Amino acid sequence: MAEDLTDVKVDVGVLKTQVELLTRLCGKMDTIIEKLVDTHDRHIAKVYTDMDERRKDTESNIKELHSRIDVVLDKMQESERRLLEKIADVHDVMQKHNNKEKETLDKILKWKWMVAGGIIVISWLITHITPDTLVKLLK
Repeated sequence: MAEDLTDVKVDVGVLKTQVELLTRLCGKMDTIIEKLVDTHDRHIAKVYTDMDERRKDTESNIKELHSRIDVVLDKMQESERRLLEKIADVHDVMQKHNNKEKETLDKILKWKWMVAGGIIVISWLITHITPDTLVKLLK
């Protein structure tokens, strides 16, 4: 029995050292887990910070794009206004030119009909006036 008691004491001593070893290992594991959780929390915080920065950058880019679109639209409206003015100017010039051409054509047509009428009168006179009448008229 004494030998059994000694064996039990040895076993208890061994168990104590093993429990102490396990306790120290668990303490180290707790420290490692705390460090891992801290690192994880920092990484998560960094991810959220990066996401927030990207969201702000995106919002800023969207605002800048809207601003640029507004500037382009303003320029397009100004260009359209100028083009319409130029088209109106060209229309006015063409209208004046067409009126002038119409007046010239009307004068040519009037002259043409006057010449045609003169030719008809001269033809009639030539056919109806005899040479004797012509000599009498010239004297």
